[in-house]
Amino acid sequence: MKINYLANTLRTAENIVCLAGKGMSREMGIHTYAENAKAYEIEELYGRSPEELYTAQCLATRPEKFYKYYKTEVLMQDQEPGAAYYALSKIQKKVNLSWIITRSIYDFPNRAGCQRVINLHGTIFESHCPRCGQKYQKEYILEAEKVPLCEKCGIPLNPGVTMMGEMVDNHTMTKAADAVSKADVLLVLGANLRSNICSDELQYFQGKKLILINSEKHYMDHLADISINENVEDVLQKLLELL
Repeated sequence: MKINYLANTLRTAENIVCLAGKGMSREMGIHTYAENAKAYEIEELYGRSPEELYTAQCLATRPEKFYKYYKTEVLMQDQEPGAAYYALSKIQKKVNLSWIITRSIYDFPNRAGCQRVINLHGTIFESHCPRCGQKYQKEYILEAEKVPLCEKCGIPLNPGVTMMGEMVDNHTMTKAADAVSKADVLLVLGANLRSNICSDELQYFQGKKLILINSEKHYMDHLADISINENVEDVLQKLLELL
């Protein structure tokens, strides 16, 4: 059975790196602006597309509109990590899982107890003043009547996440690429091989086994050494019983 082969592969691996895709958040009910139905709904509500709202330019020129969108459509989707993240944390204690790389901005792996997490796009918990650097909690952003301002400088806060059109921090990208390049097993969760996170990181993988766990089938699944089309949470729970 695939699950037994998968368990043995992870058990004997020397250096596993995990790419945690947006499918893990989707299993929790979190929807992204990239989904057509959600994008249409946002454009109806705000009069602009997510690609226009979720940008540094919108923050600079229309901060009230930006933060109305950000607080309602981004921050309000935050919740406790799903069971898949807690299972991943337990698996990390049993096998040589060195790094977990994600584009999610909700910091679910860390909050579920995972170690050595690389948040490529930052997190919603890193808001700060672009002038003095003072950091602010998520609650401060949500409680602001309109635009959250720095208490010292009086200017709009930077939400601390990578927005549309922005480059990912070079140090963070290098760190992720270095981690993937040293892995002998790459574990892809909740993403297909054409997803953004795989497009960014697969080019650095030189290891032995590519493992894919994703509920949705994709025409490139066959390129993985092990491919399982089931919910990530279900597979990780089964793995825990075998490791």
